[in-house]
Amino acid sequence: LNNWYPGEILTDDRYTEKRVDVLASRARKAFLEYLPMVHTAGRDRIYRKVSYGPLLDVFCLDMRTYRGANPAPGVAGPVAMLGAEQAAWLVREVAASKATWKVIA
Repeated sequence: LNNWYPGEILTDDRYTEKRVDVLASRARKAFLEYLPMVHTAGRDRIYRKVSYGPLLDVFCLDMRTYRGANPAPGVAGPVAMLGAEQAAWLVREVAASKATWKVIA
């Protein structure tokens, strides 16, 4: 199970780098290099809206970068998935969309 969160220090001996922030930064860099995207709002921002004509807007979310820390095992509670900026962007963009179909992915 790989359920890390930002700021976590790994204890698994299989990892030579224990800082999740460093691993996440390297993974993000590889992702952006491997999957080139048009950067309309920010160089490192993954979440975006992709329009397919006047009928369809697809809102692509980043549900990992802005995620809050995992709760303690066995303790249920809210965990932030989108972060305040991305959540506000999503609400604003969906409300402003004139497309017939809106897909949140």
